[in-house]
Amino acid sequence: MEATGGRAGMSGKGYSIVFSSRTGNTAELAEAVREALPEGTCEYFGNVNGAVGRGLDGDGNRDRSECSMANGSNKSGFDGSDDGDYAGAGCGRTSSAIPASETLFVGFWTNQGVADQATQKLLKQLRNRKIFLYGTAGFGGSEAYFQAILDKTKAFIDDSNTVIGTFMCQGKMPHSVRERYVKMKEQPDHMPNIDTMIENFDKALSHPDANDLEKLANLVSKAVEQ
Repeated sequence: MEATGGRAGMSGKGYSIVFSSRTGNTAELAEAVREALPEGTCEYFGNVNGAVGRGLDGDGNRDRSECSMANGSNKSGFDGSDDGDYAGAGCGRTSSAIPASETLFVGFWTNQGVADQATQKLLKQLRNRKIFLYGTAGFGGSEAYFQAILDKTKAFIDDSNTVIGTFMCQGKMPHSVRERYVKMKEQPDHMPNIDTMIENFDKALSHPDANDLEKLANLVSKAVEQ
């Protein structure tokens, strides 16, 4: 379900930021999301894998008896690593279940044209939430390509939820990928589009860039103001 009228936004309630980041690109977007949101109302900031599959109630929510996760104004708990979890001040553990926040900012990396499997598992379990999707893809440059990824990812979201916004951008890939492309090009029967793949790799090296982060921040701000 897409956001319409008064169903969107946060209505002054807390939010959680969860993300899956294989190479650090989506973690960088997650930081931009956190910086764009009101301080002091972040209930959880961390890895999707820490927020799936345990301690859920009948609606796929966190058992509210667990300790509160993360204070959005305290950034010292996140080390910036690919799969870093965040435990807020006063909470001696990382998340063991889906955060109970009404509004979730869910980040993913792209695998075979859709969000990674860990994110898929999380999205499948959510009910009656407001969701902002953001992600990165190694291949990119086309809004139509990004939209196709988002549409496939939205298919994992139950209709009881409301999508309040989306964002995607290109993300840099490990240098080993380029090395593999170069070796493939040396073969006489290499793929006809190998030069395009190398060019795309080089283009992705600067992403997410400042413009990507600014665009995401603006979209997040607009989403929460509705």
